[in-house]
Amino acid sequence: MPESIRSLLHDIADDAEEPTRDLAAGAYQRARGITRRRIAAGAIGVVTALALAGAGTAGLNRHQDPGPSPAEEETTETDENESLPPGCGVRPEDWDDLGIGFPALGESGTEQPREELPYRMNYQVQHDEYGATTWGFFDTGEVDGLDVEEDYRYVVAPDGNRVMAVDRADECTGVYMEIGLDSSVEPIVGFSLETTSCGIAWSPDSDKLLFSEPVEFDRAKTYVLDVTTGDFTVLGEMGRDLFCSSEWMPDGERIWSGRTTIWNLDGTLAQELPGLEASLATENWLDAGISADAGEACFDEVGEGEGDGVGRFCDVYVDTATGDEIALPVGGERRQVVFLADGSMLILSHEGDVATQYLVDPAGEVIDQRDLPMGFAGSIDELVTYFPW
Repeated sequence: MPESIRSLLHDIADDAEEPTRDLAAGAYQRARGITRRRIAAGAIGVVTALALAGAGTAGLNRHQDPGPSPAEEETTETDENESLPPGCGVRPEDWDDLGIGFPALGESGTEQPREELPYRMNYQVQHDEYGATTWGFFDTGEVDGLDVEEDYRYVVAPDGNRVMAVDRADECTGVYMEIGLDSSVEPIVGFSLETTSCGIAWSPDSDKLLFSEPVEFDRAKTYVLDVTTGDFTVLGEMGRDLFCSSEWMPDGERIWSGRTTIWNLDGTLAQELPGLEASLATENWLDAGISADAGEACFDEVGEGEGDGVGRFCDVYVDTATGDEIALPVGGERRQVVFLADGSMLILSHEGDVATQYLVDPAGEVIDQRDLPMGFAGSIDELVTYFPW
């Protein structure tokens, strides 16, 4: 544990026999500041490694023209990719050559059956002032902006600790970091990420990360990073099955991809869903989640030019065996559903100016609910943390 965080926790302990949740929230916020400052140091190390290796952009199409050689005549031609930012991190296939590695961090150990809503839940918010940001809402009423006014926006795991931070400047360079109170893991800089056409998705147990390389890359690939072991697995390649996949099954061991198929992580087919075949003709549907038994699925119905290619809201809820639309257990608008491994659901629903988080048991009964802060209601898009670390 870093000494600065250790001192922080001692200070809290001096103020109370047991840290209250308000104190824990404040410490959580300050601890994140320490972690964020480490990113810059890590980035310098990677940039230096790239410079020494001379391989930072090997195999990339996303680059800037270095200009003519001395023997060539200068022209005013513009490379079609000149406006694209250089770099975008390092491809996993190049990590070994550059001496970059991902440590085996072990299991998060946070996944558990839910009988009530957790004391802290993090949400993705489209904030009028700060844009796409992540905010923590506590059952005490406290609100914490995790990545507000930061150079990186956070893609937070369900445990609220593990984070893939995306550089806002280029939207294609990623940093793995941990923001929990007593985590001592140093940020790991250098991920190449596609963030527009493909999603970045944490498994429900927070132990695996699904991400794709920028589509401008030569032979761009989709990977699964197993955080417990530090291993990367190629799941798919551009133009083939499983490329750009971003929907986990609730068990965290399979991928829902291609609408009608469920895949194992070794690339073998686990299950087919022929009842969804007809829905493939509905081009404005984006996959937005599937139940643990694959019996029900959510689709985000987007208008032309809307969205970013990643489904969030459960505008259409269907029986996968028949393809017929069915009713969700709670009403409202802009409903987002997180399917849990035990068959229960977390449903975020909007009604006018009120956003409400529901916990629904496997029988379809609401067993807990919580209204979220009024000032954020209209801009809350997605629940991201529900097994707090």
